Amino acid sequence: MTKITRREALALGASAFAASSLLMSTRAFAQATTLRVGHVLAPTHQFHLGFELAAKSIATATSDRVTLEIFPSSQLGTERDMNVAIRTGGIDMLLGSPGGASVHLKELAILDAPYLFRDNAHWEAVVYGEIGEDWNERILEQSGVRIVGWFHRGTRHVISRTKPYETLAAMQGEKIRVADLPPYPQVFQGFGAVPTPIAFAEMYQALESGIVDGADVPLDTILSQKLFEVSKFVNLIAWSFAAPGPILIAESSWSQLSAEDQTALVAGIREGSAFVTDAFTAGEEDVKTQLTGLGMTLQTPTDLDAWKEAAAKAIPALAESWGGDAALYERIRDIQ
Repeated sequence: MTKITRREALALGASAFAASSLLMSTRAFAQATTLRVGHVLAPTHQFHLGFELAAKSIATATSDRVTLEIFPSSQLGTERDMNVAIRTGGIDMLLGSPGGASVHLKELAILDAPYLFRDNAHWEAVVYGEIGEDWNERILEQSGVRIVGWFHRGTRHVISRTKPYETLAAMQGEKIRVADLPPYPQVFQGFGAVPTPIAFAEMYQALESGIVDGADVPLDTILSQKLFEVSKFVNLIAWSFAAPGPILIAESSWSQLSAEDQTALVAGIREGSAFVTDAFTAGEEDVKTQLTGLGMTLQTPTDLDAWKEAAAKAIPALAESWGGDAALYERIRDIQ
């Protein structure tokens, strides 16, 4: 048996105490990791509820080492502001639209292209498959941000204040509020409207004052932003389905987390994503019922094929927004 002196025993004890203290200190530091997450929707919106679910899951999985502090309703700035801030360390995470996030990687803009996805299995096969993996690698190389998940963003229709759009012809010359990003102006110009870029936070006032005749929105946004108070008709053109928005995290924030906590973060976001997808797809009929009860009239155009043909004409011009590869649209559209 090897004997140790009292001095050696004290030294070993001191080393063990130092190691234990270091471990406790490291854990204490990790427990203080709070990630600031921004999005532009109201706290009643599915996005916010999805983030809250993700935050709970992440906190549980990490024993509260990682927490999400969620800021809805553009509290951290417009989407454009947040995409700048995430590069400079002003915020840790954000939910972006494909067009907004394309400042980090151009190809993401294609996810907003008209009539691109058939169903949920289709868009998930794209963003969680080979194409999405390639985007994940290149966005980190080019911009220093990572994609840690995706949120379904609903089916986009168009609301109007004073008249329904029973046919494509009824849309001609109408001033429609759109986001100031491709493909929104191009698609609605293809429809024959006058696309009018206005910030999301100012959409209600623009409709109320008559600055615009209508707005491009998912059904849930009509409820969460109370747009039923300032518009009469929901025109069910379904020009965009899902258009998944990337959830971005700054590499500087990601690197603060252990590998275990990084895995927990991604898993928690995926849980929130599943909630959002279900809320949109399973809840759309309920939202339609609610909107009807609030006095809105739902109108399905009688010539939907004409709307699809008009939107398709915008693809060659829109390809510039995602890097010029017009064939990428067909490759994604045709994935089984």
